[in-house]
Amino acid sequence: MRILIFVTRQLCYNSGRYFAEKIIEALQNYGCQCEFCEIPEYSIPSAGTEIAQPASINSDKIIERSAEDLLQRYVNKKFDAIIDFNSKLPRLIMDDDSYYLDNIDAPFYNFILDHPLYHHTTLSCRLNNYYVFSVDGNHCEYIKKYYPWIKDAYQINLGAEHVCTSDINKKEKNILFMGTFRKPDVYMKHILRCGIREKNDMLSMIDRIMNNEELSIEDSINIEPKAELLNKYYLVEMYIRNYYRKKLIDTLADNGFPLKIAGEWWEKYDKSCKKNVKIIKPVSFEKSFEIIAQSRVLADSSPFFKMGVHDRIYAGMANNTVVMTDSNKYRMNILDNVAEMYSINDVDDICAKADKLLNDTAYYENMVYRAHEEYKKNYTWNNVGERIIKHFLSE
Repeated sequence: MRILIFVTRQLCYNSGRYFAEKIIEALQNYGCQCEFCEIPEYSIPSAGTEIAQPASINSDKIIERSAEDLLQRYVNKKFDAIIDFNSKLPRLIMDDDSYYLDNIDAPFYNFILDHPLYHHTTLSCRLNNYYVFSVDGNHCEYIKKYYPWIKDAYQINLGAEHVCTSDINKKEKNILFMGTFRKPDVYMKHILRCGIREKNDMLSMIDRIMNNEELSIEDSINIEPKAELLNKYYLVEMYIRNYYRKKLIDTLADNGFPLKIAGEWWEKYDKSCKKNVKIIKPVSFEKSFEIIAQSRVLADSSPFFKMGVHDRIYAGMANNTVVMTDSNKYRMNILDNVAEMYSINDVDDICAKADKLLNDTAYYENMVYRAHEEYKKNYTWNNVGERIIKHFLSE
Protein backbone atom coordinates (compact mmCIF):
# COMPACT_ATOMS: atom_id res chain seq x y z
CA MET A 1 0.00 0.00 0.00
CA ARG A 2 1.15 3.54 -0.80
CA ILE A 3 0.26 5.99 1.96
CA LEU A 4 0.70 9.77 1.85
CA ILE A 5 0.97 11.38 5.28
CA PHE A 6 0.73 15.13 5.76
CA VAL A 7 1.38 17.36 8.73
CA THR A 8 -0.33 20.72 8.27
CA ARG A 9 -0.52 21.62 11.98
CA GLN A 10 2.18 21.10 14.58
CA LEU A 11 -0.34 20.76 17.43
CA CYS A 12 0.63 21.13 21.10
CA TYR A 13 4.29 20.54 21.93
CA ASN A 14 5.08 19.61 18.31
CA SER A 15 3.08 16.42 18.64
CA GLY A 16 1.84 16.42 15.03
CA ARG A 17 5.21 15.50 13.55
CA TYR A 18 5.79 12.91 16.29
CA PHE A 19 2.48 11.16 15.61
CA ALA A 20 3.17 11.16 11.87
CA GLU A 21 6.65 9.69 12.29
CA LYS A 22 5.46 6.93 14.61
CA ILE A 23 2.56 5.96 12.37
CA ILE A 24 4.83 5.96 9.33
CA GLU A 25 7.27 3.67 11.16
CA ALA A 26 4.45 1.32 12.16
CA LEU A 27 2.92 1.21 8.67
CA GLN A 28 6.33 0.51 7.15
CA ASN A 29 6.74 -2.39 9.58
CA TYR A 30 3.67 -3.89 7.89
CA GLY A 31 5.08 -3.38 4.39
CA CYS A 32 3.46 -0.05 3.45
CA GLN A 33 5.29 2.51 1.35
CA CYS A 34 4.89 5.90 3.05
CA GLU A 35 5.55 9.37 1.74
CA PHE A 36 5.72 12.22 4.23
CA CYS A 37 4.96 15.88 3.51
CA GLU A 38 5.18 18.54 6.20
CA ILE A 39 3.68 21.91 5.31
CA PRO A 40 5.16 24.86 7.26
CA GLU A 41 2.82 25.74 10.11
CA TYR A 42 1.63 29.14 8.90
CA SER A 43 1.83 28.51 5.16
CA ILE A 44 -1.82 27.48 4.99
CA PRO A 45 -3.92 30.22 6.59
CA SER A 46 -6.30 29.26 9.34
CA ALA A 47 -9.93 30.18 9.04
CA GLY A 48 -9.10 33.52 10.66
CA THR A 49 -11.80 33.23 13.29
CA GLU A 50 -12.40 31.27 16.48
CA ILE A 51 -15.77 30.23 15.07
CA ALA A 52 -15.56 27.86 12.13
CA GLN A 53 -16.62 29.06 8.69
CA PRO A 54 -17.49 27.31 5.43
CA ALA A 55 -14.49 26.55 3.23
CA SER A 56 -15.79 28.80 0.47
CA ILE A 57 -15.49 31.86 2.70
CA ASN A 58 -11.77 31.23 3.06
CA SER A 59 -11.02 30.02 -0.45
CA ASP A 60 -9.50 33.34 -1.54
CA LYS A 61 -6.84 33.29 1.18
CA ILE A 62 -3.36 32.99 -0.27
CA ILE A 63 -1.18 29.98 0.44
CA GLU A 64 2.54 30.64 0.65
CA ARG A 65 4.39 29.68 -2.51
CA SER A 66 6.58 27.09 -0.76
CA ALA A 67 3.49 25.28 0.51
CA GLU A 68 1.76 25.55 -2.86
CA ASP A 69 4.73 23.93 -4.58
CA LEU A 70 4.72 21.08 -2.07
CA LEU A 71 0.99 20.51 -2.45
CA GLN A 72 1.02 20.73 -6.25
CA ARG A 73 3.33 17.73 -6.60
CA TYR A 74 0.53 15.38 -5.48
CA VAL A 75 -2.20 16.62 -7.83
CA ASN A 76 -3.44 13.79 -10.10
CA LYS A 77 -1.31 11.25 -8.22
CA LYS A 78 -2.70 7.98 -6.83
CA PHE A 79 -2.31 6.64 -3.29
CA ASP A 80 -4.12 4.01 -1.27
CA ALA A 81 -4.78 6.53 1.50
CA ILE A 82 -3.93 10.02 2.75
CA ILE A 83 -3.68 10.88 6.46
CA ASP A 84 -3.37 14.25 8.19
CA PHE A 85 -3.88 15.31 11.82
CA ASN A 86 -6.48 17.99 12.68
CA SER A 87 -6.04 18.82 9.03
CA LYS A 88 -6.31 22.14 7.23
CA LEU A 89 -6.32 20.39 3.85
CA PRO A 90 -10.09 19.91 3.36
CA ARG A 91 -10.57 23.70 3.08
CA LEU A 92 -8.12 24.11 0.20
CA ILE A 93 -9.76 24.92 -3.11
CA MET A 94 -8.18 24.83 -6.57
CA ASP A 95 -8.49 27.50 -9.26
CA ASP A 96 -11.42 25.60 -10.80
CA ASP A 97 -13.25 25.68 -7.42
CA SER A 98 -12.75 21.95 -6.82
CA TYR A 99 -11.36 20.76 -3.50
CA TYR A 100 -7.62 20.15 -3.51
CA LEU A 101 -8.05 16.69 -1.97
CA ASP A 102 -10.48 15.68 -4.71
CA ASN A 103 -7.61 16.13 -7.15
CA ILE A 104 -5.63 13.30 -5.55
CA ASP A 105 -6.83 9.77 -6.26
CA ALA A 106 -7.03 8.50 -2.69
CA PRO A 107 -9.39 8.37 0.30
CA PHE A 108 -8.58 11.08 2.84
CA TYR A 109 -8.47 10.28 6.57
CA ASN A 110 -8.60 13.28 8.89
CA PHE A 111 -7.20 12.08 12.22
CA ILE A 112 -8.99 14.33 14.72
CA LEU A 113 -7.28 14.34 18.09
CA ASP A 114 -9.65 16.52 20.11
CA HIS A 115 -13.38 17.22 20.04
CA PRO A 116 -14.86 17.56 16.52
CA LEU A 117 -16.59 20.79 17.57
CA TYR A 118 -13.24 22.50 16.89
CA HIS A 119 -13.18 21.16 13.33
CA HIS A 120 -16.59 22.20 12.07
CA THR A 121 -15.05 24.04 9.10
CA THR A 122 -13.07 21.10 7.78
CA LEU A 123 -15.76 18.53 8.59
CA SER A 124 -18.25 20.64 6.64
CA CYS A 125 -16.22 20.31 3.43
CA ARG A 126 -17.98 17.81 1.19
CA LEU A 127 -15.04 15.93 -0.22
CA ASN A 128 -15.70 12.97 -2.48
CA ASN A 129 -13.77 10.45 -0.42
CA TYR A 130 -13.66 11.67 3.19
CA TYR A 131 -13.10 9.56 6.31
CA VAL A 132 -12.24 10.40 9.92
CA PHE A 133 -10.18 8.72 12.61
CA SER A 134 -10.96 9.79 16.17
CA VAL A 135 -9.73 8.68 19.59
CA ASP A 136 -13.26 8.72 21.04
CA GLY A 137 -16.22 6.55 20.06
CA ASN A 138 -18.78 9.24 20.92
CA HIS A 139 -16.94 11.66 18.65
CA CYS A 140 -17.21 9.14 15.81
CA GLU A 141 -20.97 8.86 16.26
CA TYR A 142 -21.27 12.64 16.44
CA ILE A 143 -19.39 13.02 13.15
CA LYS A 144 -21.48 10.37 11.41
CA LYS A 145 -24.71 12.04 12.57
CA TYR A 146 -23.94 15.69 11.84
CA TYR A 147 -21.63 15.33 8.82
CA PRO A 148 -23.34 12.55 6.81
CA TRP A 149 -21.26 13.22 3.68
CA ILE A 150 -18.25 11.81 5.53
CA LYS A 151 -18.18 8.17 4.50
CA ASP A 152 -17.27 6.81 7.93
CA ALA A 153 -15.59 7.64 11.23
CA TYR A 154 -13.46 5.07 13.03
CA GLN A 155 -12.14 5.02 16.57
CA ILE A 156 -8.34 4.67 16.61
CA ASN A 157 -6.39 5.19 19.81
CA LEU A 158 -2.92 6.67 19.67
CA GLY A 159 0.08 4.72 20.90
CA ALA A 160 2.95 5.34 23.29
CA GLU A 161 6.68 4.86 23.40
CA HIS A 162 8.59 2.87 26.01
CA VAL A 163 11.74 4.70 27.18
CA CYS A 164 11.92 3.68 30.85
CA THR A 165 15.01 1.63 31.69
CA SER A 166 15.52 2.29 35.41
CA ASP A 167 14.30 0.34 38.43
CA ILE A 168 10.73 1.36 39.29
CA ASN A 169 11.78 1.74 42.94
CA LYS A 170 14.15 4.55 41.91
CA LYS A 171 11.39 6.71 40.45
CA GLU A 172 10.70 10.13 41.93
CA LYS A 173 8.03 9.78 44.60
CA ASN A 174 5.72 12.40 43.20
CA ILE A 175 2.62 12.90 41.08
CA LEU A 176 3.28 14.30 37.63
CA PHE A 177 0.77 16.33 35.64
CA MET A 178 1.49 17.14 31.99
CA GLY A 179 -0.68 19.49 29.98
CA THR A 180 -1.49 23.09 29.24
CA PHE A 181 -3.27 25.30 31.76
CA ARG A 182 -5.34 28.43 31.35
CA LYS A 183 -7.20 30.05 34.21
CA PRO A 184 -10.84 28.95 33.86
CA ASP A 185 -12.00 32.41 34.95
CA VAL A 186 -10.68 33.79 31.67
CA TYR A 187 -13.20 31.69 29.74
CA MET A 188 -16.03 32.43 32.15
CA LYS A 189 -15.49 36.17 31.64
CA HIS A 190 -15.85 35.64 27.88
CA ILE A 191 -19.05 33.65 28.43
CA LEU A 192 -20.56 36.30 30.67
CA ARG A 193 -19.87 38.96 28.03
CA CYS A 194 -21.86 37.08 25.36
CA GLY A 195 -25.42 37.88 24.34
CA ILE A 196 -28.24 36.81 26.65
CA ARG A 197 -29.22 33.67 24.73
CA GLU A 198 -25.65 32.51 24.12
CA LYS A 199 -24.65 33.20 27.73
CA ASN A 200 -27.66 31.34 29.15
CA ASP A 201 -27.14 28.39 26.81
CA MET A 202 -23.49 28.02 27.81
CA LEU A 203 -24.15 28.45 31.55
CA SER A 204 -26.87 25.78 31.31
CA MET A 205 -24.48 23.43 29.50
CA ILE A 206 -21.84 23.92 32.19
CA ASP A 207 -24.37 23.27 34.95
CA ARG A 208 -25.59 20.03 33.32
CA ILE A 209 -22.08 18.71 32.71
CA MET A 210 -20.88 19.47 36.23
CA ASN A 211 -23.87 17.63 37.70
CA ASN A 212 -23.36 14.50 35.59
CA GLU A 213 -19.84 13.11 35.16
CA GLU A 214 -21.04 10.83 32.32
CA LEU A 215 -22.55 13.65 30.25
CA SER A 216 -20.67 14.57 27.09
CA ILE A 217 -20.56 18.13 25.82
CA GLU A 218 -22.58 17.17 22.73
CA ASP A 219 -25.35 15.78 24.95
CA SER A 220 -25.44 18.86 27.18
CA ILE A 221 -27.46 20.83 24.63
CA ASN A 222 -30.51 19.83 22.61
CA ILE A 223 -30.87 22.84 20.36
CA GLU A 224 -30.40 22.63 16.61
CA PRO A 225 -28.37 23.16 14.54
CA LYS A 226 -26.24 21.41 17.15
CA ALA A 227 -22.97 21.19 15.20
CA GLU A 228 -22.96 24.92 14.51
CA LEU A 229 -23.92 25.81 18.07
CA LEU A 230 -21.33 23.53 19.68
CA ASN A 231 -18.67 25.15 17.55
CA LYS A 232 -19.95 28.56 18.59
CA TYR A 233 -20.07 27.50 22.25
CA TYR A 234 -16.50 26.13 22.33
CA LEU A 235 -15.89 28.23 25.47
CA VAL A 236 -17.83 25.62 27.45
CA GLU A 237 -15.28 22.94 26.60
CA MET A 238 -12.35 25.23 27.33
CA TYR A 239 -13.82 26.34 30.64
CA ILE A 240 -14.64 22.87 31.95
CA ARG A 241 -11.38 21.33 30.77
CA ASN A 242 -9.35 23.92 32.70
CA TYR A 243 -11.75 24.04 35.65
CA TYR A 244 -11.37 20.30 36.22
CA ARG A 245 -7.60 20.43 35.76
CA LYS A 246 -7.37 23.16 38.37
CA LYS A 247 -9.73 21.30 40.69
CA LEU A 248 -7.61 18.13 40.52
CA ILE A 249 -4.32 19.96 41.06
CA ASP A 250 -5.81 22.14 43.82
CA THR A 251 -6.96 19.01 45.65
CA LEU A 252 -3.55 17.37 45.47
CA ALA A 253 -1.64 20.57 46.27
CA ASP A 254 -3.83 21.56 49.22
CA ASN A 255 -3.50 18.10 50.77
CA GLY A 256 0.28 18.09 50.69
CA PHE A 257 0.97 15.64 47.87
CA PRO A 258 4.30 16.18 46.06
CA LEU A 259 3.45 17.54 42.61
CA LYS A 260 5.52 18.02 39.49
CA ILE A 261 3.82 19.94 36.67
CA ALA A 262 4.99 20.37 33.09
CA GLY A 263 3.09 22.43 30.55
CA GLU A 264 2.43 25.88 29.17
CA TRP A 265 1.18 28.68 31.47
CA TRP A 266 1.37 26.82 34.77
CA GLU A 267 3.57 29.63 36.09
CA LYS A 268 0.30 31.57 36.38
CA TYR A 269 -1.26 28.92 38.59
CA ASP A 270 -2.14 30.50 41.94
CA LYS A 271 -0.55 27.71 44.01
CA SER A 272 2.66 27.43 41.99
CA CYS A 273 4.73 28.76 44.92
CA LYS A 274 3.64 26.08 47.40
CA LYS A 275 6.56 23.99 48.68
CA ASN A 276 5.04 20.72 47.44
CA VAL A 277 4.45 22.07 43.90
CA LYS A 278 7.28 22.05 41.37
CA ILE A 279 6.73 23.66 37.95
CA ILE A 280 9.14 22.59 35.21
CA LYS A 281 9.55 23.91 31.69
CA PRO A 282 7.38 22.38 28.96
CA VAL A 283 9.12 19.87 26.71
CA SER A 284 8.50 18.68 23.16
CA PHE A 285 6.16 15.73 22.85
CA GLU A 286 8.91 13.25 22.03
CA LYS A 287 10.73 14.26 25.22
CA SER A 288 7.62 13.93 27.37
CA PHE A 289 8.05 10.17 27.74
CA GLU A 290 11.36 10.72 29.55
CA ILE A 291 9.65 13.07 32.02
CA ILE A 292 6.78 10.61 32.53
CA ALA A 293 9.21 7.75 33.13
CA GLN A 294 10.83 9.64 36.03
CA SER A 295 7.70 9.86 38.20
CA ARG A 296 5.88 7.24 40.23
CA VAL A 297 2.39 8.54 39.37
CA LEU A 298 0.93 10.39 36.37
CA ALA A 299 -2.29 12.34 36.94
CA ASP A 300 -4.68 12.78 34.03
CA SER A 301 -7.79 14.91 33.57
CA SER A 302 -9.59 14.50 30.26
CA PRO A 303 -13.29 15.04 30.95
CA PHE A 304 -14.50 15.10 27.35
CA PHE A 305 -13.20 11.71 26.30
CA LYS A 306 -16.26 9.83 27.52
CA MET A 307 -15.67 6.93 25.12
CA GLY A 308 -11.93 7.25 24.68
CA VAL A 309 -8.59 7.51 26.43
CA HIS A 310 -6.03 10.29 26.24
CA ASP A 311 -2.64 9.16 24.90
CA ARG A 312 -0.87 10.29 28.09
CA ILE A 313 -2.52 7.35 29.87
CA TYR A 314 -0.85 4.92 27.48
CA ALA A 315 2.42 6.82 27.97
CA GLY A 316 2.27 6.11 31.69
CA MET A 317 1.42 2.44 31.13
CA ALA A 318 4.35 2.13 28.71
CA ASN A 319 6.85 3.61 31.16
CA ASN A 320 5.95 1.92 34.44
CA THR A 321 4.30 5.06 35.79
CA VAL A 322 0.87 4.38 37.27
CA VAL A 323 -1.90 6.63 35.97
CA MET A 324 -4.75 8.12 37.94
CA THR A 325 -7.48 9.45 35.67
CA ASP A 326 -11.02 10.77 35.91
CA SER A 327 -13.53 7.98 35.98
CA ASN A 328 -16.30 7.16 33.52
CA LYS A 329 -18.04 3.91 32.54
CA TYR A 330 -15.92 3.40 29.43
CA ARG A 331 -12.62 3.74 31.25
CA MET A 332 -13.84 1.63 34.16
CA ASN A 333 -14.33 -1.12 31.59
CA ILE A 334 -11.13 -0.95 29.55
CA LEU A 335 -8.71 0.34 32.22
CA ASP A 336 -9.87 -1.80 35.11
CA ASN A 337 -6.83 -2.94 37.15
CA VAL A 338 -4.35 -1.07 34.91
CA ALA A 339 -5.09 2.51 36.00
CA GLU A 340 -6.51 4.16 39.09
CA MET A 341 -9.73 6.09 38.54
CA TYR A 342 -11.04 8.91 40.70
CA SER A 343 -14.20 10.99 40.93
CA ILE A 344 -13.37 14.65 40.28
CA ASN A 345 -16.08 15.78 42.70
CA ASP A 346 -14.86 13.59 45.58
CA VAL A 347 -11.84 15.10 47.36
CA ASP A 348 -11.50 12.14 49.73
CA ASP A 349 -11.47 9.71 46.81
CA ILE A 350 -8.75 11.64 44.97
CA CYS A 351 -6.59 11.83 48.08
CA ALA A 352 -7.07 8.17 49.02
CA LYS A 353 -6.13 7.02 45.49
CA ALA A 354 -3.08 9.30 45.38
CA ASP A 355 -1.89 8.16 48.81
CA LYS A 356 -2.24 4.48 47.92
CA LEU A 357 -0.24 4.84 44.70
CA LEU A 358 2.55 6.76 46.42
CA ASN A 359 2.82 4.69 49.60
CA ASP A 360 1.50 1.15 49.05
CA THR A 361 4.50 -0.42 47.29
CA ALA A 362 2.97 -3.84 46.65
CA TYR A 363 -0.21 -2.33 45.18
CA TYR A 364 1.84 0.04 43.03
CA GLU A 365 4.17 -2.66 41.70
CA ASN A 366 1.29 -4.98 40.80
CA MET A 367 -0.46 -2.22 38.87
CA VAL A 368 2.77 -1.27 37.09
CA TYR A 369 3.15 -4.86 35.90
CA ARG A 370 -0.47 -5.25 34.74
CA ALA A 371 -0.47 -1.87 32.98
CA HIS A 372 2.76 -2.53 31.13
CA GLU A 373 1.56 -5.94 29.96
CA GLU A 374 -1.64 -4.31 28.70
CA TYR A 375 0.41 -1.66 26.90
CA LYS A 376 2.52 -4.29 25.14
CA LYS A 377 -0.61 -6.16 24.10
CA ASN A 378 -2.75 -3.30 22.82
CA TYR A 379 -1.17 0.16 22.82
CA THR A 380 2.17 0.10 21.01
CA TRP A 381 2.56 2.08 17.81
CA ASN A 382 2.61 -1.21 15.88
CA ASN A 383 -0.85 -1.91 17.32
CA VAL A 384 -1.97 1.48 16.01
CA GLY A 385 -0.52 0.75 12.56
CA GLU A 386 -2.27 -2.60 12.42
CA ARG A 387 -5.66 -1.06 13.24
CA ILE A 388 -5.20 1.68 10.64
CA ILE A 389 -4.35 -0.85 7.91
CA LYS A 390 -7.43 -2.90 8.76
CA HIS A 391 -9.61 0.14 8.14
CA PHE A 392 -7.81 0.89 4.87
CA LEU A 393 -8.41 -2.68 3.70
CA SER A 394 -12.08 -2.60 4.71
CA GLU A 395 -12.88 0.20 2.25
